[in-house]
Amino acid sequence: MTYSLFGLWIAWFTAHLLGDFVLQTSRVATGKADPALLGRHAGFHALLALVVSGRWDRWAVLAAASIGTVHGAIDRVKAQVDNRDGSTKGFLVDQLAHLIWLSTLAVWLGPKMTASRWTEAFGPDWVRALILTAGAIICVRATGFMIGFAVRPYLEEIKQAKVKSAPDFQSRGLTNGGRTIGQWERALIFLLVIVGQPGGIGFLIAAKSIFRFGELKDPDNRREAEYITIGTLMSFGSAIGIAYATLWVANHLVR
Repeated sequence: MTYSLFGLWIAWFTAHLLGDFVLQTSRVATGKADPALLGRHAGFHALLALVVSGRWDRWAVLAAASIGTVHGAIDRVKAQVDNRDGSTKGFLVDQLAHLIWLSTLAVWLGPKMTASRWTEAFGPDWVRALILTAGAIICVRATGFMIGFAVRPYLEEIKQAKVKSAPDFQSRGLTNGGRTIGQWERALIFLLVIVGQPGGIGFLIAAKSIFRFGELKDPDNRREAEYITIGTLMSFGSAIGIAYATLWVANHLVR
């Protein structure tokens, strides 16, 4: 891919991430069997592709329309074959299908389009900004879904054990509290790496250990302790890896 095609691809990819992981509501995410919701979601992706790419000639409009149409078709198929809670396989196949179509369009229609208004105005800095934005969304939001799928069996084991020992058991945690904590910790790790202060990650580890000490010190909570440790290691490890990968791409693939 040439610099121009890479800029187009990363613009569409960032638009896709914004539409699926930042701006998509839970109502839309769980209601894609409804043609109206699905159509609105697909149209929004087409609009984002146009705006973020900064290309508005007829080929760009055609590409955006195809992005919206194919996105809606892929999501419709996923809604039919995957259950409401989703699965790791369904999530990965869905995102890979979107990625393949965006890449195909960039190679096929990219050379026919006019230059991006944003790269003409801001140069390589615009592409770097897109790379950092995409990396941040993957780190904070997309990775959270993967971690959730990975630790789900452990959480179910904890719930089953608690129900057997105490039928009136209810989770003591806040609704989506763990998910929010994970998003914030990955966001802070990403930021610390990007600004060149990775030493601050040690402070985050220490702080989280202190806050979780009450749950970890009780021998009766061994399952919870192991569950927290597994989730934390996945969250910190993935955030560090994604942050450094994003930094490398921004520094080496954009000149």
